Amino acid sequence: MKQLELTVLLCVAWALILLYGEMFAYWVPSLFTCSWPHLRTSSSNSTVDYLKVAVIADPQLMDKTSLHLPPESLALQIAEFYTDLYMQRAFFASVLPFAPDVILFLGDYFDGGPYLTDEEWKKSFSRFRHIFGLNEQGEYTEMQVYYIPGNHDIGYEYSHAQKPEVIRRYEETFGVRNYRFSIGKVDFIAVDAQTVDGNRKKHLVSKTWEFVKNVSVDGEVHQRVLLMHIPLYRPDDTYCGLYRNSPIINQRVSRTSSVNDIWYQSYVSEDSSKRLMDMIKPKLILSGHDHDQCTITHQSKFGPIKEVL
Repeated sequence: MKQLELTVLLCVAWALILLYGEMFAYWVPSLFTCSWPHLRTSSSNSTVDYLKVAVIADPQLMDKTSLHLPPESLALQIAEFYTDLYMQRAFFASVLPFAPDVILFLGDYFDGGPYLTDEEWKKSFSRFRHIFGLNEQGEYTEMQVYYIPGNHDIGYEYSHAQKPEVIRRYEETFGVRNYRFSIGKVDFIAVDAQTVDGNRKKHLVSKTWEFVKNVSVDGEVHQRVLLMHIPLYRPDDTYCGLYRNSPIINQRVSRTSSVNDIWYQSYVSEDSSKRLMDMIKPKLILSGHDHDQCTITHQSKFGPIKEVL
């Protein structure tokens, strides 16, 4: 009898833990544990003069490259289903309840973007739209949304040379890679970090720096925020702050032995980082790629610049 009671008790405990992890954890309002900064209005008539911006980076939807499973295999379909479900629940529970005015996606939407066929890319984008509640154009009806590319979407210099179609289909899906836009009284400068450190005689790299140059000669009307997927350079073992959980990732740049093209890098090079800060003069830099929190302060000739990963 006692054995039966223990078995029932363990089954009930298992069921409750399962229900909590699969359902109840997402029903507990995030509003109880997190909030927007408490901002004051600047005028006496209490007119709201700020916008709420949410930033999302590196969802990296699982695909055939993630676990090296055969395409269309049952194992891959199950893995994709549950990882998609987790991200969708987390997004709808932890981001949408705060009703942001703008959402910035900072790259790495897919895991093996450069290695997907066009059909696999379309299916992955359909999954992406479903997870984040986007319409067929990748937009929201009540929120603005902006995208920048990541290395898992278009690859690095080596991928661009071997598979130029990755740039074409990215821009057909998410829009141009280098652009600027304004949110309220702030100018956002989106730069394709994957084409910053390559050979500047190549078309993609030269076009990126041409865009940066054009931004630099424009008169500064508003303060600027630089958006990139790959973070700017920082010395090895730089302290990232109290909220980082994983070990510090130091700079690593890998090049092909044949043509010396970049096929991986942890950060933008020191030289390119300085040029970007000097030319764009941002007050804040937002980036991703590192998969953990890191807040650092860069020193430029125009003063300190905070970067948040």
